This record gives sequence, structure tokens and C-alpha cells, in this order.
Amino acid sequence: METTTLSATTLLVKMAEMTVVKSTEKNPIRLKTTLGSCVGLILSDAKAGVHGLAHIMLPNQTGRDEVVGKYADTAIPALLDELKRKGCRKENVEAFLVGGARMFESGAGIGDIGKRNVEETTRILGELGIPIVFDDAGGTAGRTIVFDGTTREVSVKTLKKLSYTKRS
Repeated sequence: METTTLSATTLLVKMAEMTVVKSTEKNPIRLKTTLGSCVGLILSDAKAGVHGLAHIMLPNQTGRDEVVGKYADTAIPALLDELKRKGCRKENVEAFLVGGARMFESGAGIGDIGKRNVEETTRILGELGIPIVFDDAGGTAGRTIVFDGTTREVSVKTLKKLSYTKRS
């Protein structure tokens, strides 16, 4: 008896982008992104097999920037709307939250952007009544994440922080 192993398609989600997929055993899809101070937010409806990943750069939209996926306050509602269009039910949605590292040593401004991204994302999810079932946020190192849409497993690889010494 022969067995066929299906290879999952991996979709790379870049900074300020969002992607929503329907993953099945016959069409397995993984979502992948690399984060520093940005937040990788996965919204998933296991019953419908619909999953989305947003690579959020900043907590709030400022000015006239129309890049919806860039900001927590615009990306999360847009991601949820797209999940619903693909068949999910809001009451079945769970969140996986990754990233938000402190990548910069400066004071309370840019140095705290990762923390502010996590706080705003968490606040909005709370307002929407979406539970966070996986949280790997904070710290000082970047991460690469892969979310398997069929098994709903999250693989997090912590990136090594590199430093240099000046040559004389």
C-alpha cells in the first residue's frame, strides 16, 4: 500500500501585510513571518479551518497612511472581517500573539514600541471578546514564526541577538 505525503504550502507574510487562508488536510497551508518589535497576530477558527496572520508594525494608525495591515487598530478588525468572508464565525475565533520585542535601547519612545504593540493588540482583542490562547511576546530578541493551519501548531524560533566589536 502506498502512502502519499502532502507537502504544506508556506505563505510568507511581510511587514504590514495580512493574509487569510483556508487550510485543509488536502490543501495544507502554513503562514510564516519574522518579527522584531512588530506583532504577529494569528486569528484562527479551527471549526471552519480559516486562519489569518497580520504583521503589525505600530499600535495606532496616524495621519493618512492607508496601509491597513500596518496598525493594530486597523489590522485586527480588517483581519476579522476577511476571516468572516471566508466562512469563520467570530465566536470560534482564537488568537495567537507573538513578537513585540524590545529591539532598541533608547528611552520611552521607539524603545518601547514592541511593548506598545502588544498592549494595543491585547486591548483590541479584549474589546472584541477574542481569547488569546498562545502568547510569546516581549523579550529582547526577534522571532520567526510558522503557523500550521491544519494542526494549529505554532513554531517559534527565537533569533540570536548579534553584537559587534569595533576593530582597531
